[in-house]
Amino acid sequence: MLGILSCMSSISFGGNKTSDSLLIQRMYDYRRNFAAEVCDSTRNIYVKYDVDVQKRNASLALVPSLYNISRGMRMFVGEMYGAIRFKDVKHYDIQKELQLTTVPHSSNILPTITQYLVPDIYGIDLLEGILLSPFNRQNKLYYFLRVTPVSNKYSIVTYIPRARSTQLVKGFALVDNMTGRIVNAKIIGEYDMTEFSIDLEMGDITKNNSIIPLRSTARTLFKFTGNRISTTHIAVFNCSGTIPDSITDKRKAMNYLRPVELTAKQRGLYDHFYGNTDSIPTTKRKASTWDMIGNHMFNSHSTGSAKASVRLSPLINPLYLSYSGRRGLSYHLRMGSTLNISESKRISFSPQFGYNFKIKQFFFRTPLRYTFSNKHKGWIESDVANGNRISNFQLPDYFNDFNTRLSLNYQIGKVELTPSLRYHSRTAVSPEAVRADGKETKYNSFAPSLKLSYTPSPKWPTLSANYERGIKNVMKSNMDYEKWEFDASYTKRLQSLRTLSLRTGYGFYSNRRVNYFIDYANFHENYLPDGWEDDWSGEFQLLSSNWYNTSQFYYRANASFESPLMLLTFIPKVGKYLESERAYAGFLLLDNTRPYTELGYGFKSRYLSLGVFVSFLSMSFQEIGCKFTLELFRKW
Repeated sequence: MLGILSCMSSISFGGNKTSDSLLIQRMYDYRRNFAAEVCDSTRNIYVKYDVDVQKRNASLALVPSLYNISRGMRMFVGEMYGAIRFKDVKHYDIQKELQLTTVPHSSNILPTITQYLVPDIYGIDLLEGILLSPFNRQNKLYYFLRVTPVSNKYSIVTYIPRARSTQLVKGFALVDNMTGRIVNAKIIGEYDMTEFSIDLEMGDITKNNSIIPLRSTARTLFKFTGNRISTTHIAVFNCSGTIPDSITDKRKAMNYLRPVELTAKQRGLYDHFYGNTDSIPTTKRKASTWDMIGNHMFNSHSTGSAKASVRLSPLINPLYLSYSGRRGLSYHLRMGSTLNISESKRISFSPQFGYNFKIKQFFFRTPLRYTFSNKHKGWIESDVANGNRISNFQLPDYFNDFNTRLSLNYQIGKVELTPSLRYHSRTAVSPEAVRADGKETKYNSFAPSLKLSYTPSPKWPTLSANYERGIKNVMKSNMDYEKWEFDASYTKRLQSLRTLSLRTGYGFYSNRRVNYFIDYANFHENYLPDGWEDDWSGEFQLLSSNWYNTSQFYYRANASFESPLMLLTFIPKVGKYLESERAYAGFLLLDNTRPYTELGYGFKSRYLSLGVFVSFLSMSFQEIGCKFTLELFRKW
């Protein structure tokens, strides 16, 4: 990297355009023509990091993983030695075999920074789903590239974005003139409240590891509500050291394995934390009661091994707030646990809890799944939940819905079969009003159902058919009905992280002897959405909740187009905050109503997702509304 820096002062944006273009094409084609993939490969890795809390205030405790450094010391150092196993360049697991850190309670702070150490420089996106790579042909419209020869063997390729977007980066790379291989690279950008600068020394083509780094250094500056935290992470791959079978002193073991020397400042931090000795004290510092309470309130927690894992989201986190004019303010929490029985068998439990402030209702779901075949997508799942309040013009009240479901799923060829048993117990919110109208205050339904899904190929839509039949006099069921639903959904991944999503569906009741509740599986109200990746592109945001439960049939069609650079991205001082934009369109037809149309535009930023929608009956304007979900620290 020093060699690149020494040449930057002499760069002039000239040169032979033909040869420059040829070198850029070789760089684009290098992975396809020369590079060996790293699928299912394992190598040793060493990571050293410094953390400097330059400024902080009380809000730092709200940031996931940073509660333990929100007070006390301001400078920290840590090291890790272990193994990294690549499924492919973007998907890998790091197994920490030896770890030292001066962070209180050995907390894993700023975990998202680790991904910057292993960018996929030849891929469309540098990191999974974000940051368009300047070294990929699909993204050439988003970058200006200039070539400056520095010798007969190497040239420097500099790149700057055509628009100021958080999805675009700048920097330069030293490129082999003959093959187009990137030897060294510098990548500078800003994403998710973090400014970053990455220096990469890439692997050697002769050793079949040229698409991942030999060494990388990531310098970051995290800024949030007046807090400033700078970090430096250094990663060294392909380390040759072997951890002793029996480790009695971690510091001495790390001294033996460490491929990069500690600085005097780092040694001083270790000495201060451990007590000016090479050995780690056998007695650990105890956390106070307030430390333990705060840690559980503001931090997400995960623990586990190869056999089992548990994850709990923070109890206090603005990420879980969402709002829409139709559905009001919602807050929700998630948990997750997995028990791996074998490679193809596991048990997972993923409960969700939430509260909607507009209707003052607590929601929960408790899906418990046993997976018995990964190859055939075979699983059995039970779910106990309380659904959205349901209403009907024939009843003078809303009804709460407590329901249970038992499902089996199995794939045969390209067809998935999902038989289920469903039970609903619906109780009037105000039973006195229902009795006064001469109606029942409680309705139970027991229904077997069968869903068939067919996907001809990844390039074709997924088609599904769902049949459900209510049976009376089973578990006190007093409802008899029969319904059908048909659905087709298709997601097309376009160039440069753009996505086109299409969905259409039709449903109807073929038999309904109790004319009170209409409850479709693919057309229903959702009071607890889950951010940008939820059903924004497949639901109607301004539709009155009563419309979902009144029609003998429905026909719906929804479409959305998503792009990291669309409209607002190109507006100065605005685009740099946007991560993605979407355009929406929805059409709905019910019996006894005019056609309903909904159009919308939304964007996702580092802080929130915001959508603005307008609705029409036939061609008549109805209303305009908005929806937002906080996106703070979603990937933290």
